[in-house]
Amino acid sequence: MKLYFFRGLLAISLLCYSFTASADKEKPYATVAEAYVELHTGPGRGYPIFYVAERGEKILLLKMRTTWVKVRTERGKEGWVKLASIAKTLNANGEPITATIPQLDLNNRGNWEIGFMAGDFGGTDVVTAYTAYHFTKNLSLELAASENFGNVSSGSGATLSIAHQPFPKWRISPYFMIGGGVRKTEPRATLVSTEDRDDNVLAVGAGFRIYLARNFTARIQFKKHTILTNRDDDIEVEEWKIGLSAYF
Repeated sequence: MKLYFFRGLLAISLLCYSFTASADKEKPYATVAEAYVELHTGPGRGYPIFYVAERGEKILLLKMRTTWVKVRTERGKEGWVKLASIAKTLNANGEPITATIPQLDLNNRGNWEIGFMAGDFGGTDVVTAYTAYHFTKNLSLELAASENFGNVSSGSGATLSIAHQPFPKWRISPYFMIGGGVRKTEPRATLVSTEDRDDNVLAVGAGFRIYLARNFTARIQFKKHTILTNRDDDIEVEEWKIGLSAYF
């Protein structure tokens, strides 16, 4: 299971790299016009200065937080500078830049999302691959396929869910989902004869998307599954998962 998990992380990381490289081409460059510009490790004067960019050096303007701008130098140094300290820097046309430094735009991303998650399904290990289509900033439709592995039983399943994200602009954004699907359970009993079961399932869940970049997120998710069996009592199973996803 761990091998599948790390393979999934590697695939999504490669997608994230390609998205980030493409996004960097769209960000503005500037040339330092002051004698020097000091780069801090964080967006505040309390963070230490670790690098000084000198006059004539090109810097990539990444994003702005309040009155601080995150930049990347030609040598690959990333840090934060006070907006006022680069007010006289020059853009690619040799003109002073304006204050329109890119914010972290969480809404300007693709409608499609793919991801990979792993965690615990009722005491067994579970891995999930999913794809989602975002109709609006708040609503999406998600198709997920899972496999779980345990000592007593294993299984697989597929669910189709509708997810609602009430605050899509938040860097750590909660979401809620409801859906249904099918599940196949494979008992591993050896003392008695058992049969595989195919059941319908209902699921409700909630989680958080943590935006690491415009097109790259981490996800933490909880779901409660109700397996509709042919017996008198239905089975309720809790599931916890974490993972990564990319937009395109």
